[in-house]
Amino acid sequence: MFIDTHCHIDSYERHAGESFDALLERLAHDADPNVGLPEAFVHVACDPADFDHARELSEKYDNVYAAYGIHPEYVDTETPEDEARLLEFLAHPKCVACGEFGLDYHYAPDSAPRQVALFERHLRLGLESGKPLVLHLREADSDALAVLRNADLRNHKIHVHCFTGTPEFAANLLKLDAEIYIGFTGIVTFKNAQNVRDAALLVPPGQMLLETDSPYMAPIPYRGKPCHSGYIPYIAQKLAEIKQMPVEELYRQCRENTRRCYGI
Repeated sequence: MFIDTHCHIDSYERHAGESFDALLERLAHDADPNVGLPEAFVHVACDPADFDHARELSEKYDNVYAAYGIHPEYVDTETPEDEARLLEFLAHPKCVACGEFGLDYHYAPDSAPRQVALFERHLRLGLESGKPLVLHLREADSDALAVLRNADLRNHKIHVHCFTGTPEFAANLLKLDAEIYIGFTGIVTFKNAQNVRDAALLVPPGQMLLETDSPYMAPIPYRGKPCHSGYIPYIAQKLAEIKQMPVEELYRQCRENTRRCYGI
């Protein structure tokens, strides 16, 4: 009934001290029969050092797919060799997207000019690959919109992952000349995240994606613990409340959105 469209399986294993196999076994035992298990996982490798392991995961598990990108935190260490490897991995049969990449001014606002240059370059690479794009956009609304508006995004699928911005930013993203999807994580359940709930109110159900960004940002009532794909129902329930629609319909719509965006 649902797919986790953005998770980091290797990081979950490190943070939780639990193997992916053990997690799957536990989820199978504890799953709500009315919701079921995750049908599939999009594992995101956004550090070039993790590309090989991501490929191994996608080849080992039938229902694990991979996305490859270079996170903006590597703006000062990324090399031409990293980009060459990225292009190689994007051609793998189990690769469903290019990303995550983008802008993040939260910890290093002084790196903004260098991040913009990197974002522009990675955006060109991603568009040329023909893959859906997974964007990480945090506290960089105006620069992100300027870069995206300057690119030819027509007929391209874009997943703006882990939305944390304002309703105005969401509205402007939805106006882009592209097939835009906005992903919501456990943040939507946080008491101090009214901006995210207000943004979710604006996003049409046909443009929403369910994701965890596991192992980060577990939803209430598990906030502070390692997050995993089994927590998607808490995110879905909150979004259904916001949209005032049956949760079963939200699951159905988000599942269809995942098929359209990622082909899964």
